[in-house]
Amino acid sequence: MIKIGLKDKLKNIKPCLWELPKEAKVGMKVPSWLFLSDKLLKDVEDGAIEQIANVAFLPGIYKHSIALPDMHFGYSESG
Repeated sequence: MIKIGLKDKLKNIKPCLWELPKEAKVGMKVPSWLFLSDKLLKDVEDGAIEQIANVAFLPGIYKHSIALPDMHFGYSESG
């Protein structure tokens, strides 16, 4: 069985706007929008796409989870 990554499930909506449909990962409440050029998309870490998909699971999320061009993998700890 071939595993398809989340990056392969992205759909180009218009220049510099990519959508990860909520069907891409079971449990997503809304789609994710990624504001990235083709070049930035090519270089973005798979973990960063996973994180924006995870945001779409949050209670109370409305319309879309959004990732901006400076997206990167890693969670920040406050303190």
